[in-house]
Parts: sequence; C-alpha cells; structure tokens
Amino acid sequence: MDIKLEKGRAVSGTVTAITSKSYVHRLLLAAALCKDKVSISSNILSKDMEATIRVINALGGYISVEQISRDSGEKKGYLFTAQRSLFEGAKLCRDQGSSDPLVLDCGESGSTARFILPVAPLFADNVTVTGSGKLPTRPMGPLCDVLRSAGVSVSSDYLPITLSGKPCAGDYKIAGNVSSQFITGLLFMLSLLEGKSTLMIDGELESAPYVDMTVDVLEKFGVDCEAENRSFVSYQAQEGLHYKADCRYDCSTDDAVLIAAEGDWSNAAYIMAIASLGCGSGFEDIMIEGLNSESIQGDREITSLLDKFGVSIRRSGNGVNCGYRVCGNPYRSIDADCSQIPDLVPALAVVAAYNEGDSIFRNVERLRIKECDRIDAVTDMLSVVGVKVDITRNEGHENMIVHGKGMNRPVAETITIDSRNDHRIAMAAAAIAFAEKEPVIIKDAMAVNKSYPGFYDVIEQLGMHHVML
Repeated sequence: MDIKLEKGRAVSGTVTAITSKSYVHRLLLAAALCKDKVSISSNILSKDMEATIRVINALGGYISVEQISRDSGEKKGYLFTAQRSLFEGAKLCRDQGSSDPLVLDCGESGSTARFILPVAPLFADNVTVTGSGKLPTRPMGPLCDVLRSAGVSVSSDYLPITLSGKPCAGDYKIAGNVSSQFITGLLFMLSLLEGKSTLMIDGELESAPYVDMTVDVLEKFGVDCEAENRSFVSYQAQEGLHYKADCRYDCSTDDAVLIAAEGDWSNAAYIMAIASLGCGSGFEDIMIEGLNSESIQGDREITSLLDKFGVSIRRSGNGVNCGYRVCGNPYRSIDADCSQIPDLVPALAVVAAYNEGDSIFRNVERLRIKECDRIDAVTDMLSVVGVKVDITRNEGHENMIVHGKGMNRPVAETITIDSRNDHRIAMAAAAIAFAEKEPVIIKDAMAVNKSYPGFYDVIEQLGMHHVML
C-alpha cells in the first residue's frame, strides 16, 4: 500500500520510544528455553515479533500473546508469556509419536530465521525453515557451513532450508563481517549442547553491539559465557540444559518472571531524524521518552552523531527511562564509521542530505544484503530530492558520500519514493517529508509494520498528515 504525506498541524511534541524488537527476539527465544515461566512486556507487536512467536509455537513451545489495556480501556501494550518450553513441546511430540516434518515460516524476519536455524534441529528431527519477501534471497551460507560442520544435514544455503540431525559440541569458526545474527543463533545453539563449545570469530566483528545484546540476555538466563576481545566466545551448557531466568532481571508477578524489554534506539533514531529536519516548520522540538541512556544497543550512537551535525540533543534523567529533546537543523557535515551501526545509515543519510556539505559514511557494504540493497535504495531516494550520492570502494569496503543541499532548496513538485518494501527506507522517506514543502508519496509504505507498527499515527501527531492511496 502507498501513502501520501502532507504537512498538517502538530498536536504533540512527545513520542514514546517503541520496544526494542532486537531485544524481544532474543528474550522470546530465551523464555522458550527456560524452565521458569517468563513474561515479556512490550508496547508493540511488530511483524518480526509475530514471526518469532510463530516459529517457537510451531516448534512445540507456546508463547501466548495478551493485549494489555489501561483502566480507561486504552491500549497499553502486550504481554508475551512462555506457557510451554521448547523442551516440553519436543517431549510432547515424541510421546505422541509425531514424525511429521515441521515447517517454520519466518515471514520476512531475518533475525527469526537466523536465530532459529541452529536451534530447530535440537527439537525436531526433520524441519524446514522458510520465509517470504526478500528473505529467501538473503545469504545463509556461512551459518549453514557451521551447522554442517556440527553434524547437521542442511539442504541449501538459501531459504527454504531443510535440516535434520542433531548438532554436537565442538570448536567452531565463523566470519565476523557477514551477519551478527548468525553469531547470535550459534550462541543459542552452543549453550544447549552438552559439554563445552567454542565459537571463534574470524576477522573483525561487525555489528558487535547486537552480539553484546545476545550475551546480555543469555547471561541473565543463567548461561555461562566468556568472551575475549570479541574474537572468541565460549559456552558451558547448564545442568539439564534448560535456561533459568534471573528473578532480579525485572520483577515477579504471580508465578512468572516479568521482563520489560527496553526502548528501541534503532527506531528512535528515525524519530530523531524527523525532529532535526522538521524543527522550525511544524514544531520547535520533539521529546522522545522511554530510552535507556546506558543501553548496550549500538544505535544509541545516534545522539552523538546528530550532535556532530549540529543538532541539539538534551537528555533528561538517567538509566532505563530517559527522555531526549531534539531541536535545531543540521549545519555541519560528518565523517562516520558505520560498520557497527548499519541500521542508522538511511536516517543519517537523510539528515546529511539537508546539510550543506559532504558527509561520509564509511564501511556500509553490508547494507547491500539487508531487506533490500539499502545503498542503492538510499542513492535513489536522495536523487529524487536533488541530492547526489557517490559510492567509493576500497579493499572490499564501500563508503557513501552524501553531497548535502541544505534546508532551503526544496523540490517544487510531489515527491515519490519507492521504499522497496524496506521499513528503514520507508521511515527515512517520511523524514524527507518533514524537510520538503511538497507532499511525499511512499510506495509500499506499510513496510514499517516490520518493526514499527503505528509509525504513521505517531508522525501524524507530529504534524504529518497521511492518506492511504
């Protein structure tokens, strides 16, 4: 579905950060491997979250979804509760003599697919992992090679992939510059194997903060983890292999451990980009609440990068529930290494487009294997508003140079941007609408539901009227 964005009147300058889907993916899987009953609270239910819940349930676990409402009846959020573990589900299937092959549909969620591929063979003798959209074209080969070396039969390097045979403990190696999601899936797998296993990271580990998230969740679920210089990770399986939730993680309610997943810095970055481009036209500033100032999410770097652009960032509070007030337009160019923060690049590139000067985003090559080729998508998107992007290559790395046009050279006609069904590109296109005077049409605009359902309602409050086409 396409959407037309036109400037209207802002009715609120405050946005509550949505829950981090990156944390929720990991927490859901950990909860399904836990002997304790665990509930996870979230203020959204995205398509990617639904995919992870769906595959866990198909594999024999059971995650229930309960919508929470305030006393007034207003929707507050969701509670995801692990009612049955994957261990119990696998035993139930064995007791019932079920031998039917399982199909795990990951939708368009790369995290779901890459996390479940190494774990699924432990709970099903014959399982097919599949997906839709661009996911079947996204590479899985390095992960599949490790699974083969662990004794798993793997049918293909691209979805759909059929797996059989149980992995065994051992010493394994994987490249660190392809996907942190591969490493996360393997760390979950290795923690469930009897005996000690090691995973060596070959070369530099990119998107390291996402692996840090995984280690954080695993350690809080009783997994003994040791890491040295991001190049070597070892796991020792717990007695009985089940995870055990740390009751101090958040709090307990009835018979369940309750975990509140923290706010999402990746999606908050796009609201901050909107704030920096819309300031002075529809509003004077935007406050984003519900973010963890001490988060290990790498995309927390958005605040320091916007500061380098010259945008004002003021924090209120400390710890898990901070607010960030964003105001002012960009007026300085920046030079940033994006190897650890690839999801920020579309947002940063749009901010750079409305600064007068050349901004450089280094080591962006992995953007080519996201939901779409984000390098091409960003280049095309910015060309529509008269901004030139150059891509340079050096020894396997790619750099993006955005030649900014400043805030005072708007396009004089309706702008049409193809999101390529990529949620990050659609949100970046929405930020452009705040900087331009003419309406912006976003093709496949509902791609935002992958990570940020309700996004257009949020920006409507900020003064951007949207019409379904």
